Amino acid sequence: MASDSDPAAGLLVPGLPALLDDIDEAVIVHDASGRIRLLNTAARLLFPSLDLGAELKRSGEKFVIGPGGRAVGGRLRPLADGWQAWVISDVDSDTGHGTGGTTNNSDPAPAEAPDFKVPDFEAPEFKAPEFKAPDFKAPDFEAPDFMVEAGRELAIGAGHDAAAAALVRLVVPTVAAQAAVLLPAPRARVSWWRFAGDVAQPTQGVTRLPAVRTAPVLAGALRGTTPDPDSGTDTVTVPAGELPALAAVFGSDITQRLPVVAAPLRGPDRTEGLLIVVAPMSVTLLGRLAALAGPIIAASRRRREQATALTLLQAPLLPPRPGALPELPGVQLGVAYQAAGDLAVGGDFYLFRPTPDCGALFGLGDVCGKGAEALAESGRVQHSLAALMITEQDPTQLLYLLNRALLAAGRTVFTTLVLGALRPAGEAHQLTLATGGHPAPMVLRRGGQVEEVTVPGTVVGILPDARFGRTKIALHPGETLLLYSDGVTEAGRPGAGGQEQFGSARLAACLRDCAGMTAQAVASRVERTIAGWLGRNDGDDLAVLALRAVERGG
Repeated sequence: MASDSDPAAGLLVPGLPALLDDIDEAVIVHDASGRIRLLNTAARLLFPSLDLGAELKRSGEKFVIGPGGRAVGGRLRPLADGWQAWVISDVDSDTGHGTGGTTNNSDPAPAEAPDFKVPDFEAPEFKAPEFKAPDFKAPDFEAPDFMVEAGRELAIGAGHDAAAAALVRLVVPTVAAQAAVLLPAPRARVSWWRFAGDVAQPTQGVTRLPAVRTAPVLAGALRGTTPDPDSGTDTVTVPAGELPALAAVFGSDITQRLPVVAAPLRGPDRTEGLLIVVAPMSVTLLGRLAALAGPIIAASRRRREQATALTLLQAPLLPPRPGALPELPGVQLGVAYQAAGDLAVGGDFYLFRPTPDCGALFGLGDVCGKGAEALAESGRVQHSLAALMITEQDPTQLLYLLNRALLAAGRTVFTTLVLGALRPAGEAHQLTLATGGHPAPMVLRRGGQVEEVTVPGTVVGILPDARFGRTKIALHPGETLLLYSDGVTEAGRPGAGGQEQFGSARLAACLRDCAGMTAQAVASRVERTIAGWLGRNDGDDLAVLALRAVERGG
């Protein structure tokens, strides 16, 4: 009968299991957690109920064997890294004392056990050299269930940070007692998440990227290379000399904890980061978990990058909100805006640009369509208008120029648009309005009446022979001009005769109720009224721009 030993025991001293089989005393070696890592031949004969991986319960200077609580004494020898060896010469089953006594015979020794009476053997002091991580394999029946649960937990943490935090929580305590995830960050840094069983939530931070010069193994693993491609596992043991590079993550005492093993998190086209553990129970399970997590981490990174890119692309097109609107003497501005779907910006837009002569150019447009397509076309229209306004301030001419520019670009999506120019005229303001197929603006007069300003004009960007008209009105202090998109008047809800739209008549009635209100109060009232009419979000963009004339300095 040969000794039964964990691979780690053979790494402490090469040939150790075979050496201990040649002695007649029973030797039991356990690690710092109390789990048995080696039983020599004598120990297996003397204690047949003991198995590798079982926990050796200690009671003072004795250890307990079997469910009956059999206590056995022996000589205890300290080894390296918290490991210990019990050396037992014999067991006196009657007294429970001597070279190895018992207090309960629930686990009797075999009837023909040899009489191991030899001179005392002093167990050597074993110093552990650097070694590859032992593969303390978890029971096979647990691994499939664990991997299924791991896949579920990682999928729930779909965000990039959430996926990293979920991964370190999964590792502890099934795979190791401590774990960390390192993901590359800008400016030669890595973001890290660390978890241990003694804390409630993973800790997080940022530290320097391991340098190739001082930590080549760690740096190579982050790049996706492994020192030993023939090892059969996609993991690497971190050399003791490189452990200080992980001090910011695991603490300064990381150099006293061995082994430290890293597993690359491989995505479809790059290595996303590292999963690093201290003293893994199973390197095989560690590698499988890293292989599962790598593509999930990669997908979460791509989603984050796409969201960041979308935010940056939308930012220049975000219409100014209340409080960020330009100021003009004698004019109040009010706005309301809602984009359909999940995007922050849709096909509707408004603009207000002061001019050097104390006037302003303003407008409100609606690009046909919804979602990303409408957003892209709205960006083209707004950028074209901004460029044209540098040299042209007449609203009608701007519409003609814009129509030509959009046709030249080969666009097939039309836009409706109302443009206006505002100029001071004594106590009032003179407004020049031009429209391209857009709903007619409305004016709330000082007496409470509402006027619809009808201006002829075709849609913009689809007809080469488009025609655009113009009209001029005066806006006196206390009067308000309202521009709006068809998301206001065409807001529909089920009615007795089918779909019923809000319509221009209800909008005029709403505007009459806004007499005396500020421009922003008018825009907000219209927005709330439409929301109340719908009772839901009907999925259409909505834009409102209100201009109210006030006394100069008021």
